[in-house]
Amino acid sequence: MISSVNDTLRLQRGAEHVHRLGARALAELLAQVAREGRDLRGTLDLMDEWRDGMSPAMVHAAGGDCFPPLVLREVQA
Repeated sequence: MISSVNDTLRLQRGAEHVHRLGARALAELLAQVAREGRDLRGTLDLMDEWRDGMSPAMVHAAGGDCFPPLVLREVQA
């Protein structure tokens, strides 16, 4: 539960930043939150770390803003 105006603003700014990083970044963030069992405060802290350490341009340059292409192969019996 969000307990303060500060937490609300942190969540909003963090969500905006992760959104700019792309779908893959969102999936990675959610996976890390689930893996580490973070509560809201821990999730906000993680989002702050990402905002401080990753820019959308940096993630895009590294190819980390999208998922690898899905390769489909025909299977014949």
